[in-house]
Order: sequence, then C-alpha cells, then structure tokens
Amino acid sequence: MKKLKFTGLIILFILSITAIGCKSQDKPKTAANNNTVETNRNNTENDTSKKYQNTPEAQKILEANQEEDKEKDNTKIDKSYKEVDKSTLDYNTTSSSSTYCETEDSFVGSNADIAPIDNKKYKEILKDYTYACEVNPTNVTYENAIKLAKSVLPDDIKEIRKKYDSSTTKTYIVYSSRQGNFVLGLAYPYSDTDNFIPSSDKDIVVGIDYMKEILE
Repeated sequence: MKKLKFTGLIILFILSITAIGCKSQDKPKTAANNNTVETNRNNTENDTSKKYQNTPEAQKILEANQEEDKEKDNTKIDKSYKEVDKSTLDYNTTSSSSTYCETEDSFVGSNADIAPIDNKKYKEILKDYTYACEVNPTNVTYENAIKLAKSVLPDDIKEIRKKYDSSTTKTYIVYSSRQGNFVLGLAYPYSDTDNFIPSSDKDIVVGIDYMKEILE
C-alpha cells in the first residue's frame, strides 16, 4: 500500500509540472497573437486614414481650414493697421536673415544670379503689417494700399522712384526719409493663376510688404 501511495504521489507531481509547463508555453503565444491583432488593426486604421485623405470630403475640410487660417491672419493684420501707433514701430527689426538687392526691374534675393544696380542691401520689416500674396492675400484698391502703407511708414517719406516687375506682377516704390530708405512692395493678381499671366488691372492689390535699406 505504501508503494502504491508513493507511486501515486510521484504521478501527481509529474502531472503538475507538465500542466505548469503547458501554461507557460501558452502565454507567449497569446501575447504574440495579441500583438498581431494590434498590428493588423493599426495597419487597417492607417490604410483607412490614407484613403480618406484623398477623398473630396477631406480636401474640402483641408481647404476650409486653410481659408480659416487666412481669415485669422488677415483679421489680426487688419486690426494692427487700425490700431497702429507709429511711435511704437521698430523699422530695424526683421524676422528673416534674408537680404535683397535692387536690379534693373525688381528687387531679388542677394544670392540671385542677377546683377544688382548697386551694392545696397535691404531687409524685410513690418511683418505684422504684411499681406503676403502667396500666403494671406488681401484685396484692396491701389489707393487704399498706399494709404495703408503711409499709415505705418515714417511721416516724412518722399518717393524716389518706382518700378514694375512684370514677371511677378509687382510694383516697388522706393522712399527716402530721415529714418532711412524704404521699399514698398505692391503685388497685383494674375488674370490666369495657372499660367501666371499678369493682369492688366493694376487697381487691385493683393499683397503689401515692406523693406528697409541696411546701413553697414
């Protein structure tokens, strides 16, 4: 009887070890299965997201958001013009390290492969009052654009020269003042934006920007 009991205990012990071993092997399989399911679900979500991005509905939402951003930008700039105080304006601060030079027909980046008419360089200023025609275009008459510009430029500015760049449909007006020389840029719309055909109507301005000569 003792041998039978001892033999039974040994069998139970072996069965217990076998059961534990089987459970331990099942755990990695379960974890691996869970990871596979999660990966497949993420891939499905990504595929769905990519497909949705190309739908007309998604494009409409994107365009609406972009238009909303433009309106917000212009609302802030419009307010800046209405509440402008010239005594607080800083004509020497620029938000860009880029510099520009004057050519026969235009103003271009200093690194451009176009011969400048002199050694003078200019920097962008008054970014809080700039309507970039490519980013946040405005739509004002030429007369009103000049009024806006004079509301932020020094009171003693005098026009030195004016030039029109047909390749960018933009007029540049150079002013002198006791605070330095300034350049006002006025951009006009294209009659055909796809082919960049200039508009013959110079009474509508869609871009206003400012530069100042750098004194070294």
